[in-house]
Amino acid sequence: MEKKIKLACPECHQEFNANIYTSINVQLDKDIKIKVLSGTLFDIECEYCHSKFHIPYPVLYHDMEKKLLIQFTEEKDLDSSKTALDNVNVDADYTVRIVDNERDWIEKILISDSGFDDRIMELYKLLVLSQYEDADNVNGLYYWNIQTLENPHYVMVLDEKESDKMHFMPFHEGVYKQVEKVFMSDIKQDYIIDANWAVSNTK
Repeated sequence: MEKKIKLACPECHQEFNANIYTSINVQLDKDIKIKVLSGTLFDIECEYCHSKFHIPYPVLYHDMEKKLLIQFTEEKDLDSSKTALDNVNVDADYTVRIVDNERDWIEKILISDSGFDDRIMELYKLLVLSQYEDADNVNGLYYWNIQTLENPHYVMVLDEKESDKMHFMPFHEGVYKQVEKVFMSDIKQDYIIDANWAVSNTK
């Protein structure tokens, strides 16, 4: 679902109308998923000076085949997003998530596309980071595709704070399966599945 909003260009300061999405359904619009996963969904071009800029905004991602809903929001207080999702009428077997970071949003989709569970993936990442010598210097660890959508190759990407470098390491499905075997029967669904959630579920 699209709507028009008025924006002021940060370069030429002219106001113009831009189309944005409030929700997307990847079965109804096959091309929109490519924009999401390539990080170009939020790219906007000024109609006057043609400057391009990246402005993330709230969007609900819907994959009917995988029964997946992911609300992307920039609000750090997620209570209002939780309330809004409570009012969404979906089947009980849907996976429903809220994220406040674009990279997390994309990662959730990649995890689902691979047939994995994001709860197990967060626990897997916690295990990997527990063995990393400089864990305090980590912005995040992500499950990521480093090739094309048609021929994906998934790895773990570690984002360092101080150097701003990205380190690539293999994803070990065998270890993921071991984590799944240990934790799957005890963990519940929640709207927010992240590193804090993983820590709280290993105490």
